[in-house]
Amino acid sequence: MMSTPHHWLMPGKYLDGANLVTAINVLAGIVALMLIFIQRSGWAILLVFIAILLDHLDGYLARRFYAHQQEKRAFGKQFDTLADMLNFNVVSAILLFQQFANTPLLAGVISASIVLFGCVRLSHFTLQAGLGDESAYGLQTPYAAFIITNMLLLHTAGYLPGGLVLLIAAIISILQIACVPIRMPSTTFCITALSVLFFINLMICGLPN
Repeated sequence: MMSTPHHWLMPGKYLDGANLVTAINVLAGIVALMLIFIQRSGWAILLVFIAILLDHLDGYLARRFYAHQQEKRAFGKQFDTLADMLNFNVVSAILLFQQFANTPLLAGVISASIVLFGCVRLSHFTLQAGLGDESAYGLQTPYAAFIITNMLLLHTAGYLPGGLVLLIAAIISILQIACVPIRMPSTTFCITALSVLFFINLMICGLPN
């Protein structure tokens, strides 16, 4: 006999501060896609950056306040993986393809590899809970998205040639699954550095339409 659920809706049992931030991040990714479809790629890039900040925030909240809630953390790990795939792989790949739509085959292959290899990375580390340090190998998807979107800003403003953007994007897509040690500094340092770099880039390039 099935037990009576304690919540009216399925997500109710998983709701906490960390998962709520992740839900907001998913909505940010959906809005970013909508903005791309109406030719507002600059605002979509801004949302990718906000998603990077939110991704660090939900991780901090989960570790600091909710680590003891095992079922919510198990759900949160899966939920966060899907949010990462949407924001850092799908959105950044579509932004790249949109900007280089005049070379659809090359741009399409590179964009598809960003999504495919990102999914492989995220799926792999979902299985590695407690077995290793995710930050030790390969390039994490938020940082891959940060590099790609900032290159797109520089390219749109005329500071970076398209061929170089595509080459670096292809390398970044592979680095996501490379068995190469890439250790990042502390979260506080990363967030501060990314914020400074992003806003310097915005001042140099402006926000494209």
